[in-house]
Amino acid sequence: MKAWHIDEFKDIKLKEGTLTPLEDEVKLKVSKVALSSVGVSGFILRDNFGVTVPAHSAIGYVCADDEELGFKLGSRVVISPFIKTVEHGETIIKTMGLDTDGLLRDFVCVPQENVFALPDGIADEDAVFADYIAMGNKVFSALPCNEGDYIVVVGAGTLGLVLCQLAVYYQMVPVLVDLDNDKLELAKKWDVYYTLNPTYDNLERKVEEITGGRMCEAAVFTSEGVELNTALRLVKNGSEVVIAGYSTYKKHNIDIETVLKKRLILKGVSDGAGEMPSAINLLANKIVHTDGIITEQVYFDDVPRIIDDCVKYPYKYNTVLFNVD
Repeated sequence: MKAWHIDEFKDIKLKEGTLTPLEDEVKLKVSKVALSSVGVSGFILRDNFGVTVPAHSAIGYVCADDEELGFKLGSRVVISPFIKTVEHGETIIKTMGLDTDGLLRDFVCVPQENVFALPDGIADEDAVFADYIAMGNKVFSALPCNEGDYIVVVGAGTLGLVLCQLAVYYQMVPVLVDLDNDKLELAKKWDVYYTLNPTYDNLERKVEEITGGRMCEAAVFTSEGVELNTALRLVKNGSEVVIAGYSTYKKHNIDIETVLKKRLILKGVSDGAGEMPSAINLLANKIVHTDGIITEQVYFDDVPRIIDDCVKYPYKYNTVLFNVD
């Protein structure tokens, strides 16, 4: 087994070792791994240096028949990075690549419940985004939104683009805010009609025009590029604001006065546990599109170059796909 490790001194090393599955674990040959530029830069700057292997999105193949666990040799699967564990008598979710070592490796052993078979109609390039779609579904489960409601999505990264498509599917009206015009144009291809750039648009005035003066019913903040307070300003009184994504965010200032005056409710969603089957179904039915999110496809040996790029230029790549085979 080979895995790319990044230690606290930011050195990138390919380390080899042995790998034996535990009871109820499945051994997989990893074939594709996805990394976002922002995710990598956040990983480098993290406090948890006990975790040295990044990446939470990967496709693999089952290494051996296992009748007891119900897996066949060569089955193509997507890996859920959301690991259930018990601490202090409470079940919590840990995410591979953030809380435990991740998937930037050639082989991996994961719990049976984290392995999901992929239908033939779903390409690897789409399937690597299943965990983002699962998280997106969890976001909408946390928001009391109805058909026709306006929802502002701050950030047009992978999660933001997925959320906008889910909003359209659930018959809501997304308003996407980001500084990157290329990402906003990508969203428009997927029927996201309202896209705003803070550099050129007066956001509050535009949202007032879009919503007929009432502002948005809810907001989701997913971004490092636009400040969190943007989401607070663009919703109506009494709204809920979800801060969503993998926990690699830098510290953000929160306008407490706005929260109190508008009686806002803030929530956090940082995983998609329990939603992977729904995510696969959405991909199979072409509800969520991912073409254009992958910025570059490279090989396993290119990891040091790409990570160096991501650290220097956190917004250079939306997602990089590594071919491990």
